Amino acid sequence: MKCLILYYSQTGNTKAIAQAIYKGISPMVERCDLVSIKEVKPQDVNHYDLIGLGSPVWDGGEPPNVRRLIGALQKQNGKHLFSFCTHGVMPEHYFPNVTRRLRNKGFTVIGMRDWFGSVHIQLLSSPYYTEGHPDEIDLKEAEEFGREMVEKSRRISAGEKELIPQIPPFVFSHQLWDLTEFYISGHNPHGRLTYNPEKCNYPKCTLCIDHCLMEYIDFSKTPRRFGSKGNECDMWLGCTFCEMICPTGAISCNWEEFLKESGELLSLFDFNPLEEAAKQCVASGKLRMLVPFEEVKWDRFYFLVHHKHPRFKISK
Repeated sequence: MKCLILYYSQTGNTKAIAQAIYKGISPMVERCDLVSIKEVKPQDVNHYDLIGLGSPVWDGGEPPNVRRLIGALQKQNGKHLFSFCTHGVMPEHYFPNVTRRLRNKGFTVIGMRDWFGSVHIQLLSSPYYTEGHPDEIDLKEAEEFGREMVEKSRRISAGEKELIPQIPPFVFSHQLWDLTEFYISGHNPHGRLTYNPEKCNYPKCTLCIDHCLMEYIDFSKTPRRFGSKGNECDMWLGCTFCEMICPTGAISCNWEEFLKESGELLSLFDFNPLEEAAKQCVASGKLRMLVPFEEVKWDRFYFLVHHKHPRFKISK
């Protein structure tokens, strides 16, 4: 058996889980490759018997670069695939969305698993409810999940079709309140970014170019191209990572102004959807909080706590 584990990871959570899954699978198969989706061509999946595909959860679904990859994949004939993700506290819509896309591409989805991951978003609290995840317990679970997927694939191939799970149903969750309001607003729920070339260290620094998942940034052009609009970024699905990693503040947002705008949207509710979702995760025993619940304070926004640039340093 030849296995391919594909993943997209922005801050490292999904990569850590993917590496643990790889560790579990590798001793059991002839070959196992671990590849980020930026380094793969759609036709590469044709050379493998079992595919793993993982990403963070963005606004209830897969990031747009992952969706783009799925759309570019060739039609399969029942090839086995398992799906995995990392998230904050609202993963409910990920597998119902992703597994249907994969099924429509001809894959047989044989397993799904999610893990909590530390959250680094400017307008969320720091620390967040999932601070410290994935930890060693999570990684051990991911390693075991990898082994389970190999064994399950073999048993299904041998005729145990009843092991194929049902595609999960769409469910109502607190996240729908958030998504509905931000969809109506038509803007990035985490901030609209601008670019000041006078503060930029390009070509010495290319961090934002290297890590733009949709390849919206090209400073080799005249004038320089930045973001979804060419001179600013307002990507609805919520990526503001280039601002997080910019070492000089050349990429910025008026966070106070955007916070006020976001607050006006969320003031429609008499509860905090994220806080309620976190309480449910803790009460159900699914979330092992590694920080006290009371330390998550919604006046301690990430952009205030991490006020120096870069706000987030990429691990080498």
